[in-house]
Amino acid sequence: MLFSRPFSFFIFCFLGFTLQLQSQHKSVLTRKYAPAELQTDAKIFRDVIFAMHPAIGIYKSKEFYTQLFDTYISSLTDSLTERDFRLKSKLVAEELRCGHTEVIYSSEYYKTMNRQKLNFSPYIFLPVQNKVYVIANLDKKSDSTLKKGTEILKINGIGVDSMQRYCKRFISADGYNTTAQNHYLQLGFNSYYTALFGRPDTFSVEYKEGSETKNLRYAAFKPKLIPPIPLGMRDDSLFTRYKRAKIKYRFLEPEKTSMLLKLEKFSRKKTDKAYRRIFRRLKKNKTENLILDLRNNGGGSIENSYRLLSYLIDKPQTQTLRTSIKSYPYRQYTRGNVLFKLTKFAFKIIAKKVVKNDTDYFVYTIKPRKKNHFDKNLYVLINGGSFSASCLVGAYLKHRGKTVFIGEETGGAIEGCNAGITPYYKLPNSKIKVRVPAFRIIHDVNPTITGHGIMPDYPIEYNIKDIMGRRDLELLKVKDLIKERGR
Repeated sequence: MLFSRPFSFFIFCFLGFTLQLQSQHKSVLTRKYAPAELQTDAKIFRDVIFAMHPAIGIYKSKEFYTQLFDTYISSLTDSLTERDFRLKSKLVAEELRCGHTEVIYSSEYYKTMNRQKLNFSPYIFLPVQNKVYVIANLDKKSDSTLKKGTEILKINGIGVDSMQRYCKRFISADGYNTTAQNHYLQLGFNSYYTALFGRPDTFSVEYKEGSETKNLRYAAFKPKLIPPIPLGMRDDSLFTRYKRAKIKYRFLEPEKTSMLLKLEKFSRKKTDKAYRRIFRRLKKNKTENLILDLRNNGGGSIENSYRLLSYLIDKPQTQTLRTSIKSYPYRQYTRGNVLFKLTKFAFKIIAKKVVKNDTDYFVYTIKPRKKNHFDKNLYVLINGGSFSASCLVGAYLKHRGKTVFIGEETGGAIEGCNAGITPYYKLPNSKIKVRVPAFRIIHDVNPTITGHGIMPDYPIEYNIKDIMGRRDLELLKVKDLIKERGR
């Protein structure tokens, strides 16, 4: 039966509108911006950084960044897609050596990408010690030629060593740290290499089998989502959990002489209650050893970190937050200026404010608690995923007696970071967003600029067999140290 004319017209309009939407969505990914548009965005990016970013002059001089941005802007002579412009801009941002500075896609770009079913390799690859191995197979119906633990040499004709070096250029870190790049590349390698090197319909890999080099070609896989990579210890039901506080703990022995305290992040919720109960239990049970696990803790609340330190440090210590801006510059491209002013007002109440050369310094004193204070043996577990507030805590615990660090260099710098509050600036043409910190946080116990994180007293390095066996080498080392101390 034929449709009536009004209904036919409605269908025609609906289909036309749908095709138009699809065209718009597609254009977000493929549309190119003219050089003049890109240069306008790049100049705003530059002007915001110079007006606001506290990293200028810390690791490199202002003259270096002037030359860097001049070269970047003058290079924008061809039309670019949002993706290409974002990657080019991100390489510039990485020269700030600031893990809190980021260049991200526009909201519409992310929405469009989330609607797509993208090509992935069904084999999940894992970088370990500059090599790459197969860790899992997402497609249970596919050929399982590549067994778990197989070493991969090339993906789509590109050596995995070159691939890793290139991917790391786009991973933010503080200073000249490399462990953060290794850590986040390990977690996200399967997304990084497809995003940067393409998503073909067919993958080709070169791999090792014994002493032989072999090749395998297989079809791409389009999963609805990629499950978490099976890394680290399996979840332990013996932990007592404070879910909103993102804290869990357990005693390691029936005698309760050692407690493992894991902070997944520095949450803003319910932490005061959690800490009161945990440190009361430590006191009650006369626990001799506290193992503070800050691995993979990317930071969070400064207030939370101060609260934790108050139970652990043995004398008052200060931390300084400084900013040279009175309000956000170029406010037409960002939001949150009121929040910034409220933050400064709050710092003025809880800290001592000092003004030098038109820069505001807020000096906060972290005081030890008397009630349920822990002054016995402390072991701190760290890795490249320990960042921001985790490094704040770690930097101050480095100066505490009876404290040992196990793991690898932290992803955040020991001298402090650029954070506090971090607004996003939306560039007017491409709509990409630049995250810019408003404060420099200075760890007064380690004010000297090093460009490196907190170093472990006992370095730990995993091989592929350790990871496949889901061994916890840091915890095993702590247990050995506790045994040696008890002899």
